[in-house]
Amino acid sequence: MIIEYAKSLVIPEDEYEKWLYRVERIKNKLDGHYYGGDTKGSIVIVGSVGRLTAITKTSDYDVLYILPNEVLKRFNKYEGNGQSALLQEVKNIIKETYDKTNIRADGQVIDIMFKDGTIELVPSFQQQDGSFIYPDSNNGGKWKYTRPLEEIQLAKRAKNDSSDLYNCLCFLLRKWKNHKGFAFKGLLIDTLVFNYLNNVNYRDLSEISLLSGLYNYLAKEDREKSYWLALGSNQQISNDDHGKFIYKASQAVKKIENSDNIQTLMKMLFGYNQYNNRAPEEEFAEEKFIVDIQYNISIDCIITQDGYRPKKLSDYLKNKWKLKNNKTLTFSVIESNVPKELPVKYYWKVRNVGPESISRERGGIFKGKKTQVEHSNFNGPHFVECFAVVENIVIARDKISVPIDIENGF
Repeated sequence: MIIEYAKSLVIPEDEYEKWLYRVERIKNKLDGHYYGGDTKGSIVIVGSVGRLTAITKTSDYDVLYILPNEVLKRFNKYEGNGQSALLQEVKNIIKETYDKTNIRADGQVIDIMFKDGTIELVPSFQQQDGSFIYPDSNNGGKWKYTRPLEEIQLAKRAKNDSSDLYNCLCFLLRKWKNHKGFAFKGLLIDTLVFNYLNNVNYRDLSEISLLSGLYNYLAKEDREKSYWLALGSNQQISNDDHGKFIYKASQAVKKIENSDNIQTLMKMLFGYNQYNNRAPEEEFAEEKFIVDIQYNISIDCIITQDGYRPKKLSDYLKNKWKLKNNKTLTFSVIESNVPKELPVKYYWKVRNVGPESISRERGGIFKGKKTQVEHSNFNGPHFVECFAVVENIVIARDKISVPIDIENGF
């Protein structure tokens, strides 16, 4: 059942063809400028899509556009930041085709931002050893090397050797991080799944044993590690968030150990069948937006009431306290690594549960700001969720429980 569910997450052909059409339009425009005549450049689809480990409704398609070496020589002679100049030149050429699309050239990539996702294009120069040189415009500019073909080859071999089990586990971890709301780099997911399968006799394991083993494997990774080495290329994958996936994996291990129902477990981990038993007005982020978590946010709540000192909801939860009624609850994003330059919009979901809230149940997703004020009116195990959205894509989310007990709360 778990593997069948994983197979349902693969990118469908029509979705892939839609993105391939966009990539081909961009390629044709760049070919006309940099090659001309009958000579054609080439595009290499890399990242999760190239490794065949992306799931449906992925928000980014990573591609390398291979430029003639004469272009590299030209920008090497450039006075100042030649890498930035190259990115801007390619951006302006693409803009002639997608003139109404938001296009940014920043850092190392050109982002062509559609409402249903982004093509991240990297101008590059292929070397004889199969590596690629690409521009990094940060800190005055420099050229860097990448070796994605080796990663793609090893990922595809793992897919074939495991009869698609490798890809299915990669799909599940992507769905897990999107549902639970934390960043987990795609290349790191693919690397760790590859390492896990190389350390177990997976053909003799049941589906639940495979899943349990994978989360146990992740939970034992070192949070203090500076980086991991990518499959195939051995490129460094930096540990930017103190290995947040390790803590999340340890939580998943406990859920697996305490669950005796596979469907309930899949709902907790992946949001499987989460639309069942919904409130009349309830909405889910996966229905309203594309969900592709790339950053981390944390929300908390300040609880206030006349005559009492303000307290944090996180302190209540830590001590397993419950709230009384007539309190003002001010929820806010207290931590975020979302880049400040992104045009983020914040949406909220308030779900009240319990007999007193029947006929007044909430669960709709509404636009707000970084702060949202609510009140403790009804008994029950409620929750509040926040979504950071850019161009219709949920790039970060967090959720907090709000346990209200009018008689026994504090």
